[in-house]
Amino acid sequence: AISDWFEELDIAEIYLLYMAAGMYAGTMYGTYVRRGKLAAAPESDFLLTSIYHVPEEKKKAFEATWSDQARLAQRQPGYEWTKTYKAIDWSESPFSYVTFRMWNESGSYLRMVQFDPTWKELTKRLKETIISQQDTVYRILVDDSVKRIIE
Repeated sequence: AISDWFEELDIAEIYLLYMAAGMYAGTMYGTYVRRGKLAAAPESDFLLTSIYHVPEEKKKAFEATWSDQARLAQRQPGYEWTKTYKAIDWSESPFSYVTFRMWNESGSYLRMVQFDPTWKELTKRLKETIISQQDTVYRILVDDSVKRIIE
């Protein structure tokens, strides 16, 4: 029955049938690959926020030590990114600097903080330049950012 039906098709209808089958197969394969990419890239879930109060006369020393700490963090497994903001109006701001540092998980950050002797030394030097520091961890509640998954 199927072979009789297929033999009655002209060349244009055969090509249309092949094209439809190819589109269907391509859709299935593309969906499979896309789902694999989404599953392979887990979302980071450890945002560390640090607020620093720094005396104006120690700004340069703080920035130099903080930069050394940032470069060390960048070489650690699980590190994702850092953003630091400096107060524009030093006397009116509730803090001097605020840093947002994203890690893929808490274990990556804790491994560096607890076991890296260079980090411990830089932290000691940093504490000599600040009045106070407050660290807070945040988790994602809502994410409305657009993510590029097509490569």
